[in-house]
Amino acid sequence: MFKTHLALGFLIGFVVAALFNVVYPVLFVILVTLLSALPDIDHPKSKYGRKLFFISIPISLFFKHRGFFHSIFPPAILALIFVYFNLNYLALAVFVGYVSHLIGDATTKEGINFLHPFATFRVQGPLTTGGLLEKVIFFGLILVNLLLSYSFLSYYLKLFF
Repeated sequence: MFKTHLALGFLIGFVVAALFNVVYPVLFVILVTLLSALPDIDHPKSKYGRKLFFISIPISLFFKHRGFFHSIFPPAILALIFVYFNLNYLALAVFVGYVSHLIGDATTKEGINFLHPFATFRVQGPLTTGGLLEKVIFFGLILVNLLLSYSFLSYYLKLFF
């Protein structure tokens, strides 16, 4: 689901940047997109887990995949830390990117528990990770993202030319 997480993160980052009139929207969307795969750091065989194995392996020893790191608490904690250091822009990007991942995983059959470890209620959807429907959704997200990017670029190019 790595690519699907990135595509969904891009879309949600774009929407949040537009709705909240975020400064430096291109940077914001890039950050959200990259951060949208961060929750899988709890799995050493994930894309980020393989690259950041020195973080991923110790995390995986104490936390199961789609456990604590797939709850609402890590993005909230990270955002609060960034806000404390007056890095509000980064706080918003981390929170939005992380939550976009959680939304994506909540649509899969494996699902996630947004309130782990304080509750056992899992949110699950119909998607099979790596299945045909996920691939269709991925290409749909890419198409929407391309259309949004084109309209964004067209708008800003008209301002300057």
